[in-house]
Amino acid sequence: MKREAIRLRPTGLWVVFGPVLACMLFAAINYSNNLVYAVLYLVASLSFISIFHTWRNLASLRLEHLRIHSAFAGEDVQVEIFLSAPTDRPVFSLYFARLGEEAGLVRRPAPLIARGGRGWRIHAGDSCSVEATFPVSRRGMYRFETLLVKSSYPFGLFAASFRVPIDAVYYVYPQPKGKDIWPEMRPVGDSGSPFSQKPGDDFSGVRAYMPGESLRHVDWKAYARGRPLSVKQFTGGDGQELWLDAAEMARLPLEERLSQLSLWIVNAEKAEIPYALKLGRTTLPLGLGPEQSHRALETLAVAGMGSEERVV
Repeated sequence: MKREAIRLRPTGLWVVFGPVLACMLFAAINYSNNLVYAVLYLVASLSFISIFHTWRNLASLRLEHLRIHSAFAGEDVQVEIFLSAPTDRPVFSLYFARLGEEAGLVRRPAPLIARGGRGWRIHAGDSCSVEATFPVSRRGMYRFETLLVKSSYPFGLFAASFRVPIDAVYYVYPQPKGKDIWPEMRPVGDSGSPFSQKPGDDFSGVRAYMPGESLRHVDWKAYARGRPLSVKQFTGGDGQELWLDAAEMARLPLEERLSQLSLWIVNAEKAEIPYALKLGRTTLPLGLGPEQSHRALETLAVAGMGSEERVV
């Protein structure tokens, strides 16, 4: 991914370090002490040389890809950052932040919380992925505009940073909460539901496996014979279908209505009950699986917001 130029600036450590150097210079001049002069010149020269090492630490870093996972309101959004250091120099003490606007305020960095440590290190010639999180509290469709990569290696006196335009969209779903009691369901009929993965009475064939599906119904024997990964389908039984209509919950406030629908969708996926969703003018046909749940939850996330996006 294309990045901007590296920027260098002094850190807040100079609030303490600067006066210390000034006091050392005053003492050396006042007492004509050559030892203090030597220590002062040594510390000052190391500080000056650290500027180059701080810049070089980020010069070889490459950001290959960034993946943002959607989450429910009140949870942490997970960010996967794929990095590489193609040269023979390792990269030390990496920190990440996201840049954006919130509530009309000026642009400011919001730190990403590291998993497993305060900073990251990449070995020379290696590539890896790091995981970070940041909290979200409100549902909606968000746009992750810019990622800030920063390091203050080696002494923390200077910070080098660069920005990477991301421009990725992710969703924050309504928090699933409410009553666990199902609304009225409809029977699927004698032929069974073509979406349900629950075993019925009659074997109806196989279909292609979709990523994210349960592995319980995979046809492992066919896969062992070299065939593509497939899932067994059964029909029959007394299955049911769930039809969710937000208009039937008009007595509830909008946010409570969306949270209840979100809970039913999550529970329907766990119970493998096919469901359809009607929300205003938007209607999702009957379905089941990861693609159906993502579409349904994304519809709930932007309900009542039009096409507005929140930039973070």
